[in-house]
Amino acid sequence: MADATQLSRPRLFLALAALFLSSMCTMGDLVINPIVVNVYEAFDDAPLWLVNLGITGPALVGLPFGLLAGYLCDRANKRTIMIAGFAIFTLSSVFGIVYVNVWYFVIMRLFATGVGWGITNTAAFAILADLFTDDTQHARYVGWYNACMSALGALLASASGFLAVGGWVLSYRAYWLAVPVLAMLIAFLPSFPPKTDTFERVEAVHGESRSSAGALGRAMNAARTDEGGASRKWWVAIVPLTLQVFFVALLYYIILYLVGVYVADKGLGDEAFTGLLTSVLTISTAVGSITFGFFYKRLKNKVYIPGLLAIAIAFFVLSWTNSQVVAAAILSVAGLGWAFYFCFFYTYCTELVPSAKNGMATSVVAASNGLAVSASSQTLSYAMATTGLLSFQLYPVFGCMMLVVLALSILWGIYRARKRRRAAA
Repeated sequence: MADATQLSRPRLFLALAALFLSSMCTMGDLVINPIVVNVYEAFDDAPLWLVNLGITGPALVGLPFGLLAGYLCDRANKRTIMIAGFAIFTLSSVFGIVYVNVWYFVIMRLFATGVGWGITNTAAFAILADLFTDDTQHARYVGWYNACMSALGALLASASGFLAVGGWVLSYRAYWLAVPVLAMLIAFLPSFPPKTDTFERVEAVHGESRSSAGALGRAMNAARTDEGGASRKWWVAIVPLTLQVFFVALLYYIILYLVGVYVADKGLGDEAFTGLLTSVLTISTAVGSITFGFFYKRLKNKVYIPGLLAIAIAFFVLSWTNSQVVAAAILSVAGLGWAFYFCFFYTYCTELVPSAKNGMATSVVAASNGLAVSASSQTLSYAMATTGLLSFQLYPVFGCMMLVVLALSILWGIYRARKRRRAAA
């Protein structure tokens, strides 16, 4: 197995460059965002559900493939899985609209940012966990990966909007960036074979993870290994985190993906201002991701607390402000908060399980995050229809829900700390 210490600096740099650039797959939907209206117009004679499936359906389709990728990452070479997933994304996105037909459009979309995203996203985070076994270093690189992802998202959205001036089909040329990235993955990504139970026992003895959560998780699983139960019990440790990820992501995505609804309901501006706010969110997330490693080193697994608090405060401020400046400023704070939480849960999930289960743990929390993407629009639309309120009038409720999630998370952390102290006594 390759880790950072076994690679020369040039080889590690090229491998990370390829891996970071592959995050464009996760942000691939942003190529479609500027041309959504054009897509509806082009396929106005097609069933609405079918067009909607092509626009918002890939996230749901990607969930089972993400779980499958997690299963495979623990049993096969992650390099092969990563390249296969990104190759699916590359082929189905580059050739995604060579034939202007609604069925062709939908199928290629489901393969590109559905199947391709599910496999690539899971494999990338599993590879980062293998490369950097020190928790603080791992957190730093997860933050940088997320920052690169956000920057690529802004680049893809901008390129798509610019190309669409000459016709919406031309926006797909933004996906051509994937071709050299695929070549880089093939050329520079080293081998990452699965870890064995023997490796787990050796790791537990030597104490590879030095954080309290990681050491505890691996110590507990070392004991289970002796009893033959490690493979059966690992998932129990990530159930609370998986639930937390779903509710936090659900609430944040109401802001991120439905900011246009908020702008329209508040009368703050037009589509251009909505695009500006989306850019503010994306850029602030990139900045927060870059600094995540610094704060993680000091706060460790409490780093998510200011992130959740920032998002909760954003809901309350957005509900009462009528200022474009204030809205943009508080959304930048929300973007920073999300960066901390996003990087946290992808780092923390691999600390809670044996290293041989890193891939599966990553896929489970990624599935929870992906499910929240689809659930966010349904949650807001159902809440508005049921209550008769506008989006910003519901924001205080969402803010309170985030505070409840935060309070329960802190109480769960206190409970686990006391349980550890009693077990050590």
